[in-house]
Amino acid sequence: MPSDSMRAVQCSGPGRLEQARLPIPEPGPGEVRVRIAACGICGSDMHLLPFGYAGQCVVPGHEMTGEVDLLGDGVAGLATGDRVVVEPLRSCGACPPCHRGQHALCPESRLLGIHIDGGFAEYACVPAQRLYPIARRIPARLAALAEPMAVAIHGLDRGNVSGDSKVLVLGAGTLGLLGTLAARERGAEVWVSARYPHQADLARAFGATRVLSEAESSLEALDALRGEIDFSCVLESVGSGGNTLPLAAAAVAPGGCISILGIFIEPIELNPALLFFKEVTLAWSNCYQQGRAPADFAEAVRLIEALADTLEPITTHQIALDEIERGFAIAGDRSSGAVKVSVLL
Repeated sequence: MPSDSMRAVQCSGPGRLEQARLPIPEPGPGEVRVRIAACGICGSDMHLLPFGYAGQCVVPGHEMTGEVDLLGDGVAGLATGDRVVVEPLRSCGACPPCHRGQHALCPESRLLGIHIDGGFAEYACVPAQRLYPIARRIPARLAALAEPMAVAIHGLDRGNVSGDSKVLVLGAGTLGLLGTLAARERGAEVWVSARYPHQADLARAFGATRVLSEAESSLEALDALRGEIDFSCVLESVGSGGNTLPLAAAAVAPGGCISILGIFIEPIELNPALLFFKEVTLAWSNCYQQGRAPADFAEAVRLIEALADTLEPITTHQIALDEIERGFAIAGDRSSGAVKVSVLL
């Protein structure tokens, strides 16, 4: 490979992924170049690919891990060869949300792998403050779970989930399963709705008290459950074009919270009267934040390091960069047994 170029995958238009050779990026002041080891395929990748992401010729991939390759001017506290995970955000650093650590809410916020080049490439340049060390013993495919784990942690915080919470997780994809595991680590009781048997098996392995089938998580069935259990939080992890918010509204207890992780790409119907009479809080959850200790990503790394053996089965498929189209096909076919598909570099 030429020393000044790298292998990468670009989204060059709606539904189009192409192998490419790109210049190796140079880190600017305060930035670090990371040699990517693994990058997960996210559900948002599946949703955005048909629309061409946020522009032409972006390198997708935002669930990144790798090694520090080169330090930009002014970077301290990191060294070449350090194992890190990437919080894939860039923001202005000066606005009120940034001062609160809510960088995803910055008007200038851009997500690596969606708005600007991300991790389906051999190298990526990242602001140094967006890197978190992770133990070398953690396989790259598990380390790359830090991004979705941080999303799940932020959603639990938005839902005020604690040790005495009773949580219903709608959806048992990667986010739902990681939310289940993180909620159980807080001591909460967790029920999960799962469409496929392999998802149900993982939900039980991650500590779910009960797993609901599709029939058991219908609107009528969830409404009937209110006499059996009061869910103080419903964690919605599906989004897309699903009908999960009406299900959440039926299941949540009076005075409870619906924490919404999923991104809805179509309009949804929701009865506001039911939410009003229950005095339900709708808590939209966007990415993660740093404005408290520990930061969402730091807590995600802690959980991955502590629960690596438990997490192992969630990384169901690993592919090479030049197999990216096959990887997207696998990730889009949940009946195949796929949960998290990881691109290894």
